[in-house]
Amino acid sequence: MRGFVRSAALGVTMVCVALTCLGQEKGFTKLDLKSTWKVFQNDSYLPYDGSPVGAIYFEINTDHFYRDKLVVESKRPFTLFIDRQLVAESNRISWPLDSLAKAYGKSVLSLAIHQPSISAEMITIIQSDQPPTKGEESFGRMSFSFRDFAISGILILFVMLIVLIRLNPKLASDYFSVTKIFSLRDSDEGQVYTRTTSSTNMLFYVFGSLILGYYLVVIFHFVQHRFPLAPSFYSEDFFGALYQWIRLSAIILGVFFIKIVLIYALTFLFGAPEVMGLHFFNWVRVILVTFGLLTVILSVYFIVHGQRPTFFSFLFFMIPWISGGFIVLMLMKLSVRARQSLFHIFSYICATELIPFLITLKVLFN
Repeated sequence: MRGFVRSAALGVTMVCVALTCLGQEKGFTKLDLKSTWKVFQNDSYLPYDGSPVGAIYFEINTDHFYRDKLVVESKRPFTLFIDRQLVAESNRISWPLDSLAKAYGKSVLSLAIHQPSISAEMITIIQSDQPPTKGEESFGRMSFSFRDFAISGILILFVMLIVLIRLNPKLASDYFSVTKIFSLRDSDEGQVYTRTTSSTNMLFYVFGSLILGYYLVVIFHFVQHRFPLAPSFYSEDFFGALYQWIRLSAIILGVFFIKIVLIYALTFLFGAPEVMGLHFFNWVRVILVTFGLLTVILSVYFIVHGQRPTFFSFLFFMIPWISGGFIVLMLMKLSVRARQSLFHIFSYICATELIPFLITLKVLFN
């Protein structure tokens, strides 16, 4: 277990250093211009209400942002106008504001962005190489409420991890063993595999559901218009995000118990009760190890000011990839462990993993 802790600490340190460098290269968000967006309706400019539109308008006083950059980014190409002049057609621009002020000979610039369907996923920020100072707070720097939640959440998860390791070091080493995930010939851990609903195992299920809940809540904060589930668990403030975390984690914990019942029933139906604990234990093990690591990467990236929706979308797409990999892995494990034929095992995997996997894809992406 000590070897695992040292390896995990080294891995986390290397990831933190790498992501910190990444965050420094991209700079700091001094001002999110989304709060200044306007739309043209009924012969007047009105504040943007969050619904998809074809054009947005806003102004920038470049005198307040010396040596800062304007960054506009979207997953779809957009057209940018400055003072009614077409200046770019792209899906990302990053321009120094002092250069724009010199080019147009004025400090206050009027910008318009056109796109078939503009939504809140579009990024329009003022970016600086240095963190905002106290004197710049009055220009509307981005709220840190959600970042406070992200930091608090990851600290809570780390404290829970330490408590679980201290409560049962042997069980914790089994759950967080990377080698046992890929080992096709697990040792006969009958006591562990048969006590699926023990109180200690329940604590690990709660911990796994909290990891997944935190992982999704942070992702949904940045991709709220890309995936159908995201708006239902989106929040801007600390307590709203905390509520969504608890709510989503409770739903995921319910899925854990449904999974137990499903595997328990189908192992007896297919005449393979000996694989029940092996199957479910490895499912939880994969969640704790893979999503635990991804959650650390996600939280560090966000805390060091990483805000690119494409990165969070990539992390979201890791869910079906990991789930699909687990299906293949369990088919290989059970073909070695179970006494039944390969066709019998494949039918069991289809009932317990493949069909739920397809349902999960529909829920997440449709």
